[in-house]
Amino acid sequence: MNFFRSQTMGYYKLIIPRESAWNVMNELAELDCIHFVDYDPTLPMINRPFANYIKRCDDLLVKLSLIEHEMKKYQKKITYCKDVNFLIKNFKQLIKERSKASHTYLDEIENDIDKKHQQLIEQSTNMENLHERRNKLIEHKSVLLKGEALLGQSFFQPANYVAEGYVNLQGKELDDIKILQGSVKFNYLVGVINKEDQIRFKRIIFRITKGNAWMNTMDIESDQIVDTKNDDAKIIKSVFVVVYPGGGGSNVITNKLNKICESFQVAKYTFPENNMVFQEKLRQIETELVETRNVHILIYILQLKPTLMISKEFIKTPIVHKLEELKLFLVKEKYLYTQLNYLRVQGSVLYGSIWLPQGADIKVDQALREVQTNYEGLPTGQLQISPPEGTRPPPTYFETNEITWGFQEIVNTYGMPRYKEINPGLFTVMTFPFLFGVMFADIGHGFCLLLLGIYLCVYNKEIKESDSLMKHALIVRHMVLMMGFWAFYNGWIYNDFMSVPINLFGSCYEPGTVDDPIHKDEQVWVQKDESCVYPFGIDPVWMCVPNELTFMNSYKMKLAVIIGVIHMTFGIILKGINAIYFKNWIDFIFEFIPQIIFFTCTFGWMDFLIIYKWFVNWTGKTDQAPSVITLMINMILAPAKTVDPPLWGDGQSEASTQTAMLLIALFCIPIILLPKPLILNSQNKKHQAQGPNGLADEKKELYQKINEDSEGTQENSEIHTEQSGGGGHHEEFGDIFVHQVIETIEFVLGSISNTASYLRLWALSLAHGQLAEVFFQMCLNGGYSYAINFQLLIGYTIFSMATFGVLMMMDVMECFLHALRLHWVEFQNKFFKADGYAFEKCSYAKVMQDNAVPKEE
Repeated sequence: MNFFRSQTMGYYKLIIPRESAWNVMNELAELDCIHFVDYDPTLPMINRPFANYIKRCDDLLVKLSLIEHEMKKYQKKITYCKDVNFLIKNFKQLIKERSKASHTYLDEIENDIDKKHQQLIEQSTNMENLHERRNKLIEHKSVLLKGEALLGQSFFQPANYVAEGYVNLQGKELDDIKILQGSVKFNYLVGVINKEDQIRFKRIIFRITKGNAWMNTMDIESDQIVDTKNDDAKIIKSVFVVVYPGGGGSNVITNKLNKICESFQVAKYTFPENNMVFQEKLRQIETELVETRNVHILIYILQLKPTLMISKEFIKTPIVHKLEELKLFLVKEKYLYTQLNYLRVQGSVLYGSIWLPQGADIKVDQALREVQTNYEGLPTGQLQISPPEGTRPPPTYFETNEITWGFQEIVNTYGMPRYKEINPGLFTVMTFPFLFGVMFADIGHGFCLLLLGIYLCVYNKEIKESDSLMKHALIVRHMVLMMGFWAFYNGWIYNDFMSVPINLFGSCYEPGTVDDPIHKDEQVWVQKDESCVYPFGIDPVWMCVPNELTFMNSYKMKLAVIIGVIHMTFGIILKGINAIYFKNWIDFIFEFIPQIIFFTCTFGWMDFLIIYKWFVNWTGKTDQAPSVITLMINMILAPAKTVDPPLWGDGQSEASTQTAMLLIALFCIPIILLPKPLILNSQNKKHQAQGPNGLADEKKELYQKINEDSEGTQENSEIHTEQSGGGGHHEEFGDIFVHQVIETIEFVLGSISNTASYLRLWALSLAHGQLAEVFFQMCLNGGYSYAINFQLLIGYTIFSMATFGVLMMMDVMECFLHALRLHWVEFQNKFFKADGYAFEKCSYAKVMQDNAVPKEE
């Protein structure tokens, strides 16, 4: 069962001659079953033998990304790879058909990409210069046209200078300024500024000149000027004209305005002094614009367009663009040399260590033989079984499919299971959707979620090939399907269809009468037959009685506690199964046994009281029904006191049973606390007496068991004994004891807090039901007294939007997160150590698939 426990791993030594290192690694990376062990994790990658090859691949990928960017800029279509296995086969065939050494193909690609990159840089620079020139011409043309509209023809006439000094232009219009032109000489400043800087520019001009300037602006058409440094994005600019008094060009106001323009990086232009020069300048700009446009077209057609075409024939396949093929080939090459860097180079030989799943050594041996067959004259590598080095356990590897992947990721996000530890993902597949369904229980809403899951599963291929947003949910489609099913199922258990009960099987109650004249107007329900039981779920009559909320709260709360205790008890049992599997008898005897007894005698007893109370018929004597909460409190505060009212008997036997349960639970606490640290301390002293050599030899012998024993039980028994003991053989007794004290307190107090935490199953279900009822009552319930009218239409629209936005979106996420917490904190902490590390298989397919999908821009 590869999903119940991780696959059995074998430790091997790999020996590869350097001249065939590329070919051997190329074959091994296609197997998807090898985990390379880094010979020195502290050594930086830059100091390793093949770091130069990795840097070359990185540089080429950067250059290809520039080419890709330019192709997208000029709207060239790029077909991305959808089947990386097809490319891997073609890459292999291409390399095999060459007469040169396999690793030299990178040199040919490098030369071709470098050449095209250099050409593209030169041509892109020329295009940017043309764009800049065109922008300047458009700005100058706009200055002439907009300036003429702002200033008018009178400013073409030379002004008679009379006096130079302060003239307050604040609040004056342009016509008033023209009247003053005969007595005061005016200067002007014309330029172009970004639209977003326009208001700040005006404000600063006003403050600097103290209102002694007139300024106006006009926007340039937004589709004319482009930003060459931002993918030719459109820039909105404005022409501004500043008119201020003063003669000459070196007065105080002029100097200040020039400094302001420099700070805003404003382009300033000169305005012609007469109409003849104005018209001549306008014709000259128009001519230059036409020439610039023609040159731009010629450069694109004759130079840039051929450069963007990848001329080198790489793989003849029309389904993938050649640029994408080159990129994925470089990704593959970089990954190959990264894996080679995990091997130690000694002379002309590479030595490395690998982990292989059980049975994968046959595939590796076959791949090594294929290297010698396919490439004559090249020596192949050797695979040798070896005992593991160091004390690190093997990696954890689970085989997952489309259904189990999402649930395993939930577990892995919290932590990777230890090697051969029970995998919580197997049980998460069943319990996670169920707990979600308990909180989201509703026939209508659950059915909508179920339909979504069915749609995603049935139309999987069609959605994957489309541009729909639903394609992002395909990866969890089976999880959505199961969550919707359990929400739909538990909705029938609660008999809740968007806050409306369904009388599917006929209620066991009917309206009755009250003999009391005071309460004769109240609606009462009488059971038709004492033996009548509603076949499935809750009788719909309970949704119509005054104490409906009280009844449903009590039912859901007790059901949540029962589910929580069962879930956590199962987690403790899994801890015992782990201890037996690893032959860790210390944990089994002094942790599992007292913990399961403690939990059963406390919260298991509480579940028994709840279920027993349900089986008793309290009709006509509800005032005699004891409170389970009161019974549990008195069990602690008054253990020997006779139970009154009793759940069974005269109360004395119940009190005796509770006292016995309490004493057994209290006795279990020191059993959890004391024996384990004492035994571990004794074992530590024994190992210290043997010395480091004796300990190393003992570990070596235990590690050799991994390849002899298909389960790896004995080897992992030692490792897990060290890790679960709160420290290795070098920890003092005080550290071990403190660790065990923390573990004991965490279990005892955690049993209380974790059980209370499962009440979220009740709270979320209550919140969901009450929200559905509020939406129904406020939006639709009033419309039933009318025919189909505008009021009902508006109410239904609001009801649909509120249901979708709040319940089908926000509440789904809320229930998902709470179910996640129940698994991570309440369930997994009972047995799950989560300190393993993943089996990182060497795989071309995985790394190429990760890079085949274009990144969102």
